[in-house]
Amino acid sequence: HEYPVTTAGETRKTSARVRTKVSQTEIPSRGAVCVSSNGNRGRVNPRTIARRAEKILACVERSHCELSILLCDDEFIQQLNRDCRGKDKPTDVLSFAMQEGEDGEINPTILGDVVISVDTATRQADEANVPLLTEITSLLVHGILHLIGYGHDDKKSQKIMFAESARIE
Repeated sequence: HEYPVTTAGETRKTSARVRTKVSQTEIPSRGAVCVSSNGNRGRVNPRTIARRAEKILACVERSHCELSILLCDDEFIQQLNRDCRGKDKPTDVLSFAMQEGEDGEINPTILGDVVISVDTATRQADEANVPLLTEITSLLVHGILHLIGYGHDDKKSQKIMFAESARIE
């Protein structure tokens, strides 16, 4: 089973930037996970991340959906965080859902994008004394849960989301 992987230097249009109308007959029965890398520096294997993402999607009954993952550095995620959220600092994970907003119903099988800073994940893994892959998997779970509608804006929703994270991990 091959996993679509894009490495640094290659370009790919992600679902957050490209929206096309797709008829119901064109929607695939099996989803796809695409992992791109920009700042990973070989610290994690994109194929391993793709396999973990597929398992997470199965846990949340979204195996039929498409997901894009970008492994990046702090500089890149800081730009995204500033431009998209108005916070000029790096963060560990950002999610860009395709099922929200004006065009959210165009193709319900495209979940969206999860962007993970490998730099921040490395620091957090060191602080928690866990392997980097464990930390990135946890961030991937968190990002995917945001894509399917979970949040943590208040104590109740935070409790629900963290319980679902624990169930998956």
